[in-house]
Amino acid sequence: MSRTYLHAVREHLGRLTAADRRRALVALEAQLDEFQEAGLDPAAVLGSPAEYAAQLVEALSEDHPAGEARWRVLGLPVETRGPVNAEVRSRVWNPADPRLVVPRLFGLGWSLNLGAFAVRLGLIRPDDMGHDVLEGIPARNLRLARSVPLVIAGATAAATAFTWRSLPRTVASGFGPGGRARGRASRTSILGMVAIGAVPALWSQRPAVATEEALVRAATATSLAVISASAVAATVADARHAGDRWGLLTAGAVPVAALASMGVVLLPLRAGLRQAWRTPPSAVPAGDTPTNKDQEPR
Repeated sequence: MSRTYLHAVREHLGRLTAADRRRALVALEAQLDEFQEAGLDPAAVLGSPAEYAAQLVEALSEDHPAGEARWRVLGLPVETRGPVNAEVRSRVWNPADPRLVVPRLFGLGWSLNLGAFAVRLGLIRPDDMGHDVLEGIPARNLRLARSVPLVIAGATAAATAFTWRSLPRTVASGFGPGGRARGRASRTSILGMVAIGAVPALWSQRPAVATEEALVRAATATSLAVISASAVAATVADARHAGDRWGLLTAGAVPVAALASMGVVLLPLRAGLRQAWRTPPSAVPAGDTPTNKDQEPR
């Protein structure tokens, strides 16, 4: 009874961040163990799973809405916690939030909610990040997804090392809207560009995280790795062929980074959907039983 109640509550917490959902479920599981020892029915004490989940969502959303920045300046959202914060990081992939534009992960302004974008494109449904789907993702698919930012960042670092000796002492310090260099800086500035992709890629490999959190980390790191690679490529190209509009590479990297991030989450998620759809009803807990209508791969 306790496990069934826990699974049923989990399925109604899609609006919460991964971190909030995990904390709420850990606390609920401990409470349910006490109920089981005392022989109490959880529904009689806490209400139905849907009612209890709704109370959790309301309480946690009032404390710190996942989709909102901590500060605002002249009406613009300002985020200071950055992508290392699980609550902030969850914005980049939150299919349960219908808003396409959410406060950015760090700094002033907004960024794209890739989860909502995927829903608008019909690639997934808002509730496709259910526990049974995430648990159904094959380990191989999850490892491949997590390796994507490492591969991109590693290739960027290798290319930088290969071309280092041929670079002049000063390189472009940035690019204007037209794609031309705005100034010059020491070539060691390229190492900072490499770090923008390498550090998040390494951080995304941290073990012992939930499947959803692992995918969101990989997606965030992939986006930064693509942007890092484009900045390095544009700077090296400008150093060799100054005067051309190589800075346009950095602008073109933005949609590529978004698509790559979506792929890192979508491909494993679809594998999980197929697995959940194939799982016979007797193999999943009550309340988590997938149906052809809800889980059949599209």
